[in-house]
Amino acid sequence: MKTIRIINISFIAILLSTGIAFSQDVTQVTFLSELDNKSTATYGDALIMFKLQSGSSVSAKGRSSSLKELYVLQGYDETDTLSKGMASLMTARYLDLGGSFMYMILDIKRYAYKACIANGIFTADGSENDKMSGPELIELFSKISDFKGGE
Repeated sequence: MKTIRIINISFIAILLSTGIAFSQDVTQVTFLSELDNKSTATYGDALIMFKLQSGSSVSAKGRSSSLKELYVLQGYDETDTLSKGMASLMTARYLDLGGSFMYMILDIKRYAYKACIANGIFTADGSENDKMSGPELIELFSKISDFKGGE
């Protein structure tokens, strides 16, 4: 009788722990849902997406908590509208992209955008000054994930 009770308690503990381990964070799901409805993404949205992608932490002021977080751009506020150039620079740094000789020399938005085009992350039908929408930012991270091999 005591053995059956121990087995039942163990079984319930295993069920509860797997439920907790495989549940998604509701705040992440809510954030992605809200981002999908945004007509214009912000720099703060991009920081959160990079944080989710890399598993690192970014402070509220956007300062990196690690030297490995090169995607954090200086001089921008979280409420600033996200341009393709900003997203390209963050992406090129995060993925350590090549593909543009000028980007290797000058770490700026224009050439980061060209490097992203060369690597198939962005298409050539736009400009680094184009504003990004929420769905475009989500699509960008889908491409980043594909580029990294689904890590």
